[in-house]
Order: sequence, then structure tokens, then C-alpha cells
Amino acid sequence: MIDREVALEALCTLCNANVTSVQTQAVFPRAARGRGAPQQQLLIKNFITTILDADETCQVSRSNFVHLQSVLQGVDQAAGFARGNHVDIRTVTGRNHIIDENEFFDPRFDYDFTKLKDTETYYRGGEVYERPCGWQRFALKILDKYDGNTWLGTSYRSTQSVPGEWPVSYHGTSKMGADGIIDGYYKPGSGQVYGRGIYSTPYISEAIQYAKTFTSNKTGKKYQVILQNRINPTYRQKHNNDKYWLVPIPEETSTTEEQKMVERAIRPYGLLLKEV
Repeated sequence: MIDREVALEALCTLCNANVTSVQTQAVFPRAARGRGAPQQQLLIKNFITTILDADETCQVSRSNFVHLQSVLQGVDQAAGFARGNHVDIRTVTGRNHIIDENEFFDPRFDYDFTKLKDTETYYRGGEVYERPCGWQRFALKILDKYDGNTWLGTSYRSTQSVPGEWPVSYHGTSKMGADGIIDGYYKPGSGQVYGRGIYSTPYISEAIQYAKTFTSNKTGKKYQVILQNRINPTYRQKHNNDKYWLVPIPEETSTTEEQKMVERAIRPYGLLLKEV
């Protein structure tokens, strides 16, 4: 089993920053305070936007943008497996973040998918739910933090959707990376318009191409990390035979409005980890 300390390192990887917790600082007050920049509190509701901002300074993310562009064009789709997606968490260049683990993680809904292999088809939000078999999920504490909990469906159920819930997607790439997709490939008609916004996929098998890897300082082992989200179908566009979902964000959108758009359209609820 992967422990919480490795999950914190996964946050460093996603946020391209030093991420520590108030719990860690209570035990190691000097060593845990990060390097240089003042600490900013990382909350569930600004988690996605923090990751999107971090993507702009991460070389791995820029490589992923290029690969995504080629995939959307239907060119060289296997190239992603040859790329280096490793992030050195010892040299991350972003900000310093702090979390309260009791408010960020919700171990009641952690789930170990590592030994599972599905023999049935699952649905969430009316879409096929490709469960993350082979991965361990650290649940994020999202209950009662938005406009009710209907979007999450019902706890502890089997294969079927329930009314009002949102479908599941994995990972996501940033709006700025998508700007290059507009410049490089804009084909009007037939629904083939790829624009600025947040891209994710309902298929864990597809998301693996963009999964960042890191080597844990704690265990010395290498892990992959992927974010598990719920997507509001009202604000989602489907592309590339439904393999990629886009939440559009117009270029002229203000920072405040952008935060609102992200919050109502895509919400992370699980941090997925897998030993490589």
C-alpha cells in the first residue's frame, strides 16, 4: 500500500511546487517549510486552477501539450509512450503550498483498485466509467464543499448511474497548452474544433499517456500520478470520438470568472497513484 507521505509528493509533482502540510510542520517545523517563496494555502476548490497554473512552468506539461495536439490531429498517437514524463520533485520550480491534511484528504473514500479487474461495465453520469484498475485512490475531501453533493452520485453502489451525477474523467491539461492547439490545428465543421480550455479523458488508459511520474524521496520507488475528476456535462464538449472532453475557457475570460467556470465544470475528487 502507498502511504500518505507519497501522496504529498504526488501533489508536489502535479503542482510543480513544494507541498507540505500543517501536520508535517508540527513534527518537522524547520525542514517542512519549503524553499524560498512564502507558503500559499492549497484548497480543494483551487486545486485544479493551481495545477493549470503550474503546467505553464513544467517542461513535462509542455511536452504533453505537443502530444495532445498530435493526438487531436490523429497523428503519431503512440509517441507519448516514448516521452519522458518524469518530474524531479527535488527541483520543482513553482510556489510553496501548504495543506491541512484533515481538510484535503478524506480516507473514508480511499479505494485500492490495484488488484481489481473489471468484468462488468460501470456507468457514472450516464457515461461509461472506466474504473482505475491497477491504481490506488486517495480520496479528496469534497463533500459539502460545493452546491450540494448530487454531482457525486450515491456512495457505495455498483455499476449504474444515478440522476443528477456527473461523469468521471481523468487528468487534464491546461488552457495555455490548448492555445497551441488552436494555432496548430483549427478545422471548422464536423465538430472538429479544438480550442482553449481544459482537456481530460473518460479513459484511464488514455490518461496514462499524460501521467507524470516521480521518484519518492521516502521510498526510493517510482510512481505515476493521475487526477480523477467529475465533469459537468452542461459545460463539456466531446472530441476525437469521445476520447477527449473539453471544458472551453474563452481567451478574454477574467481570472475571477475563470475560477467560477472551472469550479462549476470540473471538480477533482481522487488522487490516483501507481507504482511503476
